[in-house]
Amino acid sequence: MNSSYASSFPGDITALVTACPLAWLVSIDPAGEILSSQLPLIPFRPENGAMVLLGHMARTNPLAARLRNQPRAAILFQGPNAYVSPSWYTDRDSAPTWIYVNATLTADITIRDDLTDRAVNLLVHRMEQGRPDRWRVAEIGHRYAALRDRVIGFTATIAKVDARFKLAQDEPPAVVHETIAHLADEGLIRWVETANAERLGEVS
Repeated sequence: MNSSYASSFPGDITALVTACPLAWLVSIDPAGEILSSQLPLIPFRPENGAMVLLGHMARTNPLAARLRNQPRAAILFQGPNAYVSPSWYTDRDSAPTWIYVNATLTADITIRDDLTDRAVNLLVHRMEQGRPDRWRVAEIGHRYAALRDRVIGFTATIAKVDARFKLAQDEPPAVVHETIAHLADEGLIRWVETANAERLGEVS
């Protein structure tokens, strides 16, 4: 991996997971059979400071049985991305490319009944935060017990991080400015600005 695309700041992975919580949870058994599901995962940090994600899945999901016996899994987060056209640049003598943010986390999964309520409530709290008329779990109190019994909580303790933040770091500052000017995704613009913050004031 190009080292210039590695995470630049300690909080990059947490920021990616927080902004884009829906991830692929992938398990491969020794025979090569792949099981995967897209699941929302929320970061939290226990007392020892290790990065841990909290989530829940349907009890009937085949991953639940697999991960009880084979807890090691990969978690794939895809952040904002965009195709970059040479038509954006004053100097069009360039090739098209793509800018993006993603991370593959190797994790050990622990499935526990006593985590279910916490996982559900934390997810709702995070996703409803900032909404003018936010919804709360208590509003479905008459149905919550039945719905809760269909899912189970789990933690994902992160053992390894392989992240790629390809955000025009290898381009001249003038090209970075032109790239930002043509991007429509405000979240992606912030990623590009942060990754190139020390260079954006330079004159190419």
